[in-house]
Amino acid sequence: MSQIMSAELTKRLEDFVIKEAKLADEGEYQAWEDLWADDGVYWVPLKEGDDPTQQVSHLYDNRTRLATRIRQLKTGYRYSQMPISGMRRVISNYEFFAEADGRYRVEANFFLPEYSIQSIHDFRLWSGRYIYTLSPRDDGFQIHIKKVLLVNGSEPIPSLAFLI
Repeated sequence: MSQIMSAELTKRLEDFVIKEAKLADEGEYQAWEDLWADDGVYWVPLKEGDDPTQQVSHLYDNRTRLATRIRQLKTGYRYSQMPISGMRRVISNYEFFAEADGRYRVEANFFLPEYSIQSIHDFRLWSGRYIYTLSPRDDGFQIHIKKVLLVNGSEPIPSLAFLI
């Protein structure tokens, strides 16, 4: 059952999503990682409705795997991201839901141009829908689940060596 949320709360949730996107865009990996809860899951399924225990996903990282991914990006030897792709997310069409367990679900569309400068100088466009499960922490929020539904998720896609 959906609860009505205050404009102040929805603004704080939106600001958190924008902050998370900016940290990823700018390669602020440690600050980005710090946004995650201990039980965090970063999931990019092939399509909506998939079950990660039954179908393959583009990504299905738990908190430990996320930490490993961040360590790899910070080494300077993750050649698929050296130099880091130029990216700027545009996020819109927010929807906010209060969950029965005290958490919040935030859904939003995204558009992400990526300039993959590494060796191919390719300009890619990514788009889809973000679905976050967040809970309050300190003076902000933490991410329990970030699900990324790509518009072209069921098709072959190039490497996801960055944080989508």
